[in-house]
Amino acid sequence: MSELDEHDDSHKGFDTTDHQAKISTAYVYTPANAGNEPLPRPAKRRKVANTKGSVVNSVKAKPFSFEPLLDGFEAPECADIRKCLFERSWSATDARIQSILNEANEDTLTEVTAFIGDSGLLRDLDKVPTGFVVTGPNITSQGLLFNQLSTHLRSKVVGPVAVLRSGDASNLKAVLKQLIRDATNQQPSEDDEEDLSSQRDGHKLLNYDLEILHGFVEVHQSQAVVVAFQDSEAFDTSLVADLISLFSSWKDRIPFVLLFGIATSVDLFHERLSQAASRSLEGRQFDVEQTSSLLERIFEKAVSGGEASLRLGSKLVAELIERQEDHVQSVQSFVGALKYSYMCHFYGNPLSLLNDASSGPSLSKLLQPQHFELIRMLPSFKKMTEGLVEAGELLQARDILRDDEALLSKVRACLDSRHADIARNLRAMHLAAACSPDPVAKIELYMTTFQGDLGKSELLSSILDSIKRMAPEDLIEFIRVAREAIIGGALSMDLDGWADDDAGFLEELSRIQSQASSLLQESEKNRKPVRSSYAIHSKGVRTTVIAQRVQLSYEKSTLSEQDKEFTALVDHLSQILAEYFTVENPQDMFLNEVWLFNSTTPYRDYFTPRPRAVIERALSAPYDYLNCECCEPLEGLSSTHPATAILYQMSLETGSLINIFDLWLAFFEMVGGGDEQKVHERDALALFYRALADLKSLGMVKQSKKKADHLAKVAWKGL
Repeated sequence: MSELDEHDDSHKGFDTTDHQAKISTAYVYTPANAGNEPLPRPAKRRKVANTKGSVVNSVKAKPFSFEPLLDGFEAPECADIRKCLFERSWSATDARIQSILNEANEDTLTEVTAFIGDSGLLRDLDKVPTGFVVTGPNITSQGLLFNQLSTHLRSKVVGPVAVLRSGDASNLKAVLKQLIRDATNQQPSEDDEEDLSSQRDGHKLLNYDLEILHGFVEVHQSQAVVVAFQDSEAFDTSLVADLISLFSSWKDRIPFVLLFGIATSVDLFHERLSQAASRSLEGRQFDVEQTSSLLERIFEKAVSGGEASLRLGSKLVAELIERQEDHVQSVQSFVGALKYSYMCHFYGNPLSLLNDASSGPSLSKLLQPQHFELIRMLPSFKKMTEGLVEAGELLQARDILRDDEALLSKVRACLDSRHADIARNLRAMHLAAACSPDPVAKIELYMTTFQGDLGKSELLSSILDSIKRMAPEDLIEFIRVAREAIIGGALSMDLDGWADDDAGFLEELSRIQSQASSLLQESEKNRKPVRSSYAIHSKGVRTTVIAQRVQLSYEKSTLSEQDKEFTALVDHLSQILAEYFTVENPQDMFLNEVWLFNSTTPYRDYFTPRPRAVIERALSAPYDYLNCECCEPLEGLSSTHPATAILYQMSLETGSLINIFDLWLAFFEMVGGGDEQKVHERDALALFYRALADLKSLGMVKQSKKKADHLAKVAWKGL
């Protein structure tokens, strides 16, 4: 033991006079056996008692698997195949969706990068360069856009990029702290890390002082400091104005460039700012691809694309689009609903294992008797059997009804031709969109086609009507567009050209095109235009039936031979197009339940929930949810039901006003067990108050203003 004041040489820098008021003497204790070796680190004390958590963690988690269907008779390997098919199908679909989302904002990223590169010109005008990124009402897509922006700008711009969100902007200091921290952490330098937070005189700067960012810009020679406000309209207006004023005062030292994500319009955003803040900004507007067009592109790839493994029925698509347009307006919610459709199909349909194209040879080993029984119960099987009976194929209809082997061969043949049948509908869709004189909504066209109504749709009528009014040169151009659509295919739908499959149809188009070209050349030589009878008749329509007949007979008599020949070409083209667009209804195809999901019930239950109906049902029949042994599986009052359920069922038997004391007496009689007194009165009263509070919080009852000792019913069951 030695006094510290006697060893001044070994403890330089310690001034004992500074602490004489509190400490008079300090001592240093050195163990006798202490050598030059460092002391061993004490062992860390650990909890060795067995707990429930440690037992749970020690047990290896069971991997997720699909439950066996067919009343539990489904083989485990079939359930595993369904699970693998779901994972494989959705991963491929999700990859297509993500590629579209990544490509959707490429033009915007390029324009913003070019704007930041030219921002020095605006800075010379004593303005803060500002970009207004108009994203539209899809707020959820702003996160993806600004993540892409930050990643792209950090690789293209010499300088830091900071993305600010309204949730992190409680006040000015908090925003500046986050801005400085995000900006200085993008290019860490151990040598300069301490120097940035210190002034030249050695004093330490506060962590929200922009002088730190100024030092970072000077050290790294940053050309721009990009500050992006992701959801700018959710920020406090005064906070945004203060930040703009602050950035404007530092623009001669820090090359700020601001980006604002706007969901409404730039004019509305400027109206929210003060005049001083608005005058400090100068920039341009960037329009992002809107949700509707982006959703249509995703739909073409993921649902109506040639590589899609699962098709959605028209009823389900109508539900999805209605919710998308009226309630959500979010691409991410549509993708989530699409994934849920995949999950429902592969999890709940035992025949979804037939969706694997490679399972054809091994079907005899996979399919069980229960699978064949389920196939015979399908609506598509019933339709196919009825068709065989109507066609006189009675033996074949009897075989597939009685013999599993005959049905298996039919299933194999159907699976082999499935892709060709689906492709026939998709090709007709693409050709109809290409031939339409007006822009076509692709999602609506898909619903029309997969309802089997393409051949009698308004779109086909408009195409045929436009053909009848065409001149020869217009008809030649129309056929050229149709031929290119067939030969080139559709990249947006992953459809390759199918010229070899429709060689006869293409030959007919070429013949009509060459004949129309010959007629056009003759008309140019004769200097007399060639018209069809439909084009002549459409120029003027008389009001009376007799006048129309007279006009029609006159027009027919005045038609030249070239006009009659061209009219015959128009009629022939209309006929072959009408036949081409008359495709089989996908919902009538055998085994369409394997690759077509059209059930709207799960979607309505989970994506358009009805919480009130569910709560009322749970309080009326709690056994369905609790599944306990003490409750009987019947609706009605029972002393074993939860207190809230008992009180709710009692309130159903009353009028609009409920006497609280009478309700308490009835409740205590039910819970307490009458004369037996199973529950103490104080315990029952606590249950009563808690149940009453639950009903009030659910909005079913409230305190009556007319009578202090009464409750007023707010909601009635089923209304």
